[in-house]
Amino acid sequence: MATESDDEQTEVLKQQVENWSTNTNECFTIQLLKGETVTASFQPSFTYPIFGEEERVFGYKDLSIILSFATHDLRPRLEIKHGKLFSEGDVKPTDIKEALAEFLPAYAFSDARRETGSEDAAADSFQPPGDMIKGYMSKGRKYEIWCASLTEAAARQILENMEILIPMFIEGGTMLQLGQDWSTQRWKLFLLYEVDRKPTPNTSPYSLVGYGTSYRVFTFPDRTSVTEGDQDLSILNGESLETLFPPPDQTSSNHSSKTGSPLDLPSRERLSQFLILPPFQGEGHGQQLYNTMYAHLTSPTNIREFTVEDPNEAFDDLRDLCDLLYLRANVPEFAALRINTDPAVLTPEKLLPGALIPTDLLVDGAARERIRRTTKIERRQFNRLVEMHTLSFIPASHRSRSRLTRKEKSSNADDRAYWFWRLYAKQRLYVHNRDELIQLERAERGVRLEAVLDGVLEGYAGLLERVEGREGAKGMEVEETEEEEVVEGATKPTQRKRKKIVVDEDEDEDGEEDGMVGVEVVANGHKRPRAN
Repeated sequence: MATESDDEQTEVLKQQVENWSTNTNECFTIQLLKGETVTASFQPSFTYPIFGEEERVFGYKDLSIILSFATHDLRPRLEIKHGKLFSEGDVKPTDIKEALAEFLPAYAFSDARRETGSEDAAADSFQPPGDMIKGYMSKGRKYEIWCASLTEAAARQILENMEILIPMFIEGGTMLQLGQDWSTQRWKLFLLYEVDRKPTPNTSPYSLVGYGTSYRVFTFPDRTSVTEGDQDLSILNGESLETLFPPPDQTSSNHSSKTGSPLDLPSRERLSQFLILPPFQGEGHGQQLYNTMYAHLTSPTNIREFTVEDPNEAFDDLRDLCDLLYLRANVPEFAALRINTDPAVLTPEKLLPGALIPTDLLVDGAARERIRRTTKIERRQFNRLVEMHTLSFIPASHRSRSRLTRKEKSSNADDRAYWFWRLYAKQRLYVHNRDELIQLERAERGVRLEAVLDGVLEGYAGLLERVEGREGAKGMEVEETEEEEVVEGATKPTQRKRKKIVVDEDEDEDGEEDGMVGVEVVANGHKRPRAN
């Protein structure tokens, strides 16, 4: 039985813990160093993957954790400062270095001073690994995007240096766990740098702005419609992939690969991680990096599809904006898509209650499939883009349920178009959420589906405002580039939020496979479940 004395001791202990606890989001500072100069300073959005759910450490007064990165190769250097340490009884202060050990390379914990610990005698001659695939100018500053295979030691080292940033800025983000085997060649690292055209002596002209990673996965072609390039599978000739493409450590003069690389087989490219550093967000760099990755990764003829691992809402916004702007500006057949309201095509017998919604008649099905295969955009994402695009031609004043009393028989063409557009969108939403919806009563299904569609409409309306604003601005402004500097490739952090709705339009894109993740409209990474 607890006594008054026990309660007092408990209260004293709680107060003591509170007095000696420090919020790690507030005491942690990330700095970018060019030589000995701090070029940017910012704080992490999340530290719970490192220090636990409460994001607090115990046992320090006036604690300051400074993690510095060299701007060119992201070599990290950790510095911990504090006042008094807790020293009562057997309770020890939190071991901060131990908590960070799995997130940083060993040399980050060197006892050298922060500045000297980040120095690189060869910084002024540093060149990013791989090949420069795009350069652009923005507000008088020069930027370059480089692409390297993670089989390159320099690329892998840069990735390992900076991967702690993923769990710090992407909700649920985790670091890549790359093996040392041949499969690493599936991975690519994209590095976006600002390039100082007049760098300070003994410093690198390169300063990292953001980066992305991608990997290639084998996919079976769609046998319902054989396309050019599907014959790539003929190289199998009934043999297994392991026989045709043995790992390098198993290859000998008597047992060699009979063809080329397994990376030449029909495949998907999957964007895995994506991050623009906080000091550079809101400046359009996310769009530049995403567009460059998409163009570069979809250029090989054996690539069937470009996908994204479990994108978060903020990344979805960026992706939708980039994809829709690209399709409307560069794919005339897509730009011509509209909701069909022709009564000669959409005859009454095709619109009977209980009949399948004729989506291929509402929006030209053959054209949609041709465009999707050509652009290599993942099917669900492409279907959403079609919905956004066709909705944009229906005036906002006609996007109201109150105008749908006569449905397809309305005399107003825009009202008819909106009625048919809702049918078209509902079909995809129903299929996407079928497993949840079939558990509901028929009447409730309709209510829930309408609620989901209302949420989708709200999101589409906001996105279309941005798209149309960009399209209008592009027609009025001269793009700021220096032609000789532009080389095309050859070929605000989100807040924590738990899922809360059963029927949700925006579920994981690649949930049927090995799902991972996706700040401001600019980040994606690996997701792992958090304990509730």
